[in-house]
Order: sequence, then structure tokens, then C-alpha cells
Amino acid sequence: MKLVAVFIYVFLFAVCFLVLALIWHWRMPGVYFMNRDAGPIADFLPPFVHPDASGEFFIRPKEVVYTIWAVFLGCALVIPGVCSWLLMRMYERALKKAWM
Repeated sequence: MKLVAVFIYVFLFAVCFLVLALIWHWRMPGVYFMNRDAGPIADFLPPFVHPDASGEFFIRPKEVVYTIWAVFLGCALVIPGVCSWLLMRMYERALKKAWM
């Protein structure tokens, strides 16, 4: 049953990470920083501004960008955990029958 919980968490983490990366790509570049990496996953992974690249800079303070990113990453880790725990609690009896 723990293996099922891990599979559920990994699947939900992948979905949540992709959704949050798309939201990050939609809202952050151009408002908080400028960079040449154009892509949802490339924008979501630090460093957001490469020091040796021309045309890349922070519009807002660097600490603000990394704080917002930490909140996004925390949500990407916590939301799948809570959802998988809730799913396991809802279907605990059915999963015990199926796996025993």
C-alpha cells in the first residue's frame, strides 16, 4: 500500500510541477526578471538570470524572485502530498482489499 502512495505522489508531483511551471512562465518573466531562456521548465529552474549573458537582468530584487520561487516549489511538494494522503484515506479500505 505504501508503494501505491508513492506512485500517487510521484504522478501528482509531476502534474503539479508542470502546472506551477506553466503559471511561473506565464506570470514571472518580463515582470520580475528578463532572460533569454524561453520555455516553461527552463524559466522555472534557477538561475533565472545568467550573470554572463547580455540582456538578462532582474527587474525586481533577486530576493523577491527567489522567495516567490520557494513558495512555488513548496506548493509543488506539499500539494501532491496532501492530495495523496487524502486519496489514501478515502480509499484505504478498498486498497487493503486489493493488495491483500
